[in-house]
Amino acid sequence: MDTFEITVGRFRAFMESGHGVRTSPPAAAAGEHPKIPGSGWQSAWNEALRPDVTSLSAALRCTSMTATWTPTAEHNEALPINCITWYEAFAFCIWDRGRLPTDAEWNYAAVGGNMQRKFPWGDVITHDHAAYACTMPCALSSLLEVGSLPLGRGRWGQFDLSGNVSEWALDWAVNYTVPWNDQAQLSDVAADNQRTRRGGYYASDEYTVSNAHRGTDPPTVRGPWTSARCARDLPP
Repeated sequence: MDTFEITVGRFRAFMESGHGVRTSPPAAAAGEHPKIPGSGWQSAWNEALRPDVTSLSAALRCTSMTATWTPTAEHNEALPINCITWYEAFAFCIWDRGRLPTDAEWNYAAVGGNMQRKFPWGDVITHDHAAYACTMPCALSSLLEVGSLPLGRGRWGQFDLSGNVSEWALDWAVNYTVPWNDQAQLSDVAADNQRTRRGGYYASDEYTVSNAHRGTDPPTVRGPWTSARCARDLPP
């Protein structure tokens, strides 16, 4: 998985290329996990994208308080992009030559594999590890530039797996069983139209930013609490 969450600057490059909208959607089957057939982009999802870049830019301002997007590049380029839907997150990762991580992959990175950590860095949390539990009402300053907290790195170097913004995963929100290697929940049966998101966000309490918690939202939800990071496959 990527070291950093998707930033405003990276998402701006994606939009400036004309992608992530109905006029230039991902190709069918793009972003497929190499070991999970049928996990790539579906053409039926094109309708869930905004019609054009102008419309998407407006939609990314989902709240005036903590939305990180600005129509022109300003001071937020290193903040994580938020207010993106599951579809936009997946489309971005495809454009960036990656894919969305599965819930199991995200969890494996966060718990440190066989270390089974409570948090990505260990078993104790402070504000030196993660951006969480902001003072209400939360403000844009509650979010940190990606990679700002080196004490919060996971076992394999990922920053901000807990707190800052939660991250979309590929799966529908149905619990997987153990072992669950190279699998993902691709059916929304019993998922109540909810996709999984992981890691909690800037307003979450200690439990919600722990690895034990799984958040869920419909894939069309556009909230200031959610972003994503991409996964990439090594060449054979």
